[in-house]
Amino acid sequence: MTKYKTVAGYVGSLTGALLFAVAINIIIVPHQLYIGTITGVALVIESALTTFTSLTMPQSFNITGVILLVLNIPLMLMVLSVTNRVFPTKSIITIIFITIAMSFIPIPTDPLVYDPLTASIAGGVLAGLGTGLTLRCGGSGGGSDLIGVYCSVKYPNFTVGRLALIIGFFVFSYCLIVYDLNTVIYSALFTVIYAFAVDHAHYQNIKTSALIFTTNPDAVQEVMNKLQRGATCWEGKGAYSGNHTHIFTTVISKYEAPNLKRIVTAADPHAFIILNSKVDVSGNFIKRM
Repeated sequence: MTKYKTVAGYVGSLTGALLFAVAINIIIVPHQLYIGTITGVALVIESALTTFTSLTMPQSFNITGVILLVLNIPLMLMVLSVTNRVFPTKSIITIIFITIAMSFIPIPTDPLVYDPLTASIAGGVLAGLGTGLTLRCGGSGGGSDLIGVYCSVKYPNFTVGRLALIIGFFVFSYCLIVYDLNTVIYSALFTVIYAFAVDHAHYQNIKTSALIFTTNPDAVQEVMNKLQRGATCWEGKGAYSGNHTHIFTTVISKYEAPNLKRIVTAADPHAFIILNSKVDVSGNFIKRM
């Protein structure tokens, strides 16, 4: 079962990466639209190289994927320098796969979707679902995710949202200089829809409170060891049965909820678990990719 879940995670992560690459190359790039992320920066660099230099590339190869890989290498090194741990293999494989996909998926001469508004919406939904699927399967396409991890460690007050605004300002300023206002508007719309789709496809950092009633105190230790989450414990007594029970509460991401239920029920099949996603957390809660 564990081997199956591992393989399924890799397949899901790579499938999401493929959806993202298809959305960018087939729907967005033919309209010369951009996304306010590191992928958008790669598209800007590719556009600048072909516009302001004599660089020409064969139609069967798109250099954007290679530029994206080059941008991700120092970002991965930055994250490793502050986390002191090996970056997940799944994320590295996903980044390499996105590079290959974006390099060899052909960009159509005529747009597949002729209306730029429809292309912005369709591309945003498809790219967002792809990125969300990759994150949901425990992978990462790199870029802003890596910068977010680095900033969360080095600069706690520097939010990922602020980072997205800076990157978006750079990308859309280039669009305004080289193209026109319509391109900026459609690109911004695409980016907003993309972010909305990612949030709905990926619930990994939605915080969930858990209240567990169990007669086996080892369940607490199992959760702390396997999920690496702290917990608060106290003793209780069943009002109806009068039986002694252990009660503990913790906060996890919604993505971790199935694992918590599996760990607790393995230690105590009769455990009673309450999960609540409507929770606001202030303090040392670690967000995980």
